[in-house]
Amino acid sequence: MPSIRAVFFDIGDTLIFDDPPLRERFARAMQAVGIDFDPAGLAQAFRVGEDFALRRYLDGVPWEDPATLRGSAARIVAALDVPPMTEERWRALRDAFASIGFQRRVHPQAIPLLEALRRRGFTVGAISDWEETLPELLAELALTPHLDALAVSAIVGVTKPAPAIFQAALRQAGAVPENSLHVGDWYALDVAGARAVGMQALLFDHAGRTPRADCPRVQTFEELESYLLALPDP
Repeated sequence: MPSIRAVFFDIGDTLIFDDPPLRERFARAMQAVGIDFDPAGLAQAFRVGEDFALRRYLDGVPWEDPATLRGSAARIVAALDVPPMTEERWRALRDAFASIGFQRRVHPQAIPLLEALRRRGFTVGAISDWEETLPELLAELALTPHLDALAVSAIVGVTKPAPAIFQAALRQAGAVPENSLHVGDWYALDVAGARAVGMQALLFDHAGRTPRADCPRVQTFEELESYLLALPDP
């Protein structure tokens, strides 16, 4: 396997996380409108909703498309064996979810990891499906100084797994695909997209979506850190 000289990261749910997370906010919204459900089944039910949204996203439909959001929520609720809901209750659930605030936070080990990689001579970049405001957010969160390249879907004009967004990051970094590693949390977007342009891939499967992935896989940030810091110096 070719040696790694450049490491690229996904942003959302890889370096930056919502606080509280989406699944927790959805659970709070259901509780707020009086929907009874078994919390033990929430993780699996949420995965059903994610699978629906991912299929549409791969067909070019944005995550935030109203039909996608409603369809995902309906599948989550159905998987939890919740009785059929009236349109009034759907509106109440939507409004309750929208009212729950959240903040975006950098994982506490993210910046030290990026610094360590760059000190050792790796080129470090990010490849993210995000709005065009991402550069401003990264500056606010003090991540910008630790990145040598940044490819954002809203700026590049395509979303993962399209090759163009990965190629844009490689060009910015002056990196060669076979000597580059991409780290992300979605197999169908991050791993498949990276492989399509000849990059190596590491799946950060903290949500446990792809336990049988045919690529290197880690589940905690500590495992991610150990994997990357064990790479030979470029």
